[in-house]
Amino acid sequence: MSNLNYLKERKLKEYTLKITKDYAITPNKLFGQNFVINMKLVDEVTSAANLTNSDIVVEVGGGIGTLTYFLLQSSSKVYVYEIDPILSSVILKEFYDYHDKLEIINDDFLTQNIVKHTKIVSNLPYNISSPFINKVIQLKEPPNVISATFQKEFANHLCGSPGESNYSKISVYSSYFYKFNIRKDFSKQSFYPTPKVDSSVVFGEAKNPPKIVKTNDFNQFLTNLFCRKHKKVRNNLQVYLKGKGKSDKLKIKSKIDNLEHSSIQPVNLTPNEILNLYKEFRTAFPLNLN
Repeated sequence: MSNLNYLKERKLKEYTLKITKDYAITPNKLFGQNFVINMKLVDEVTSAANLTNSDIVVEVGGGIGTLTYFLLQSSSKVYVYEIDPILSSVILKEFYDYHDKLEIINDDFLTQNIVKHTKIVSNLPYNISSPFINKVIQLKEPPNVISATFQKEFANHLCGSPGESNYSKISVYSSYFYKFNIRKDFSKQSFYPTPKVDSSVVFGEAKNPPKIVKTNDFNQFLTNLFCRKHKKVRNNLQVYLKGKGKSDKLKIKSKIDNLEHSSIQPVNLTPNEILNLYKEFRTAFPLNLN
């Protein structure tokens, strides 16, 4: 039986064990290599993406091509960013029959100019989850859809809501760009070798973000607002301004106390309230603080 026949028969574990044996592959922890062996997880990621034959898909971390195979069945073109040259060569060899609609980019997704695409569908290396989100939302032409597997803990932060313990800067910042939700959780046994953490499939649909949230100034403001998310807004903003060399404590305190949400904890503010707070803050402190 050819290796691809295992995938055609949806036998992911058998495919994984055969490929790793044939190519003497030892999964690299540095690259976060854990290969999916649960077909239900693959089905969840691909069905959430709702792929069509007009979609141009980017996959980040192609691994040994397990998900890649199913992406090729439902899209017009698949670009795979795979940093490991050994795994890149495996996909090229095993998927030779798909060379007309598959392109392997043997490089780091985080450092590259990304090809134009419509959707990102990935079993993401978990050690790049946060930089991945920041990279994607800053693209000039971000994808319409993100369907990806993340570490469960990170997924909970990404999809956190105001007042929840998981609500954090990434919850707020990403929400201006995408509407994220957790589709389904999967146990660590869904991967080989078995990682130490469980996983979640997350679906994100693109939004039209306000221009102001793309600025470095807003990013700095948000970072400082959530540096101590259970402290009141006034406390964090006073620390922020002090760090920027603002020394008139009484004047600063008076202006901050007049902000609408100054006595609220950041963790209890909605993204829209935080955006309005920023605009109010910049009116009170109009100097460029970068």
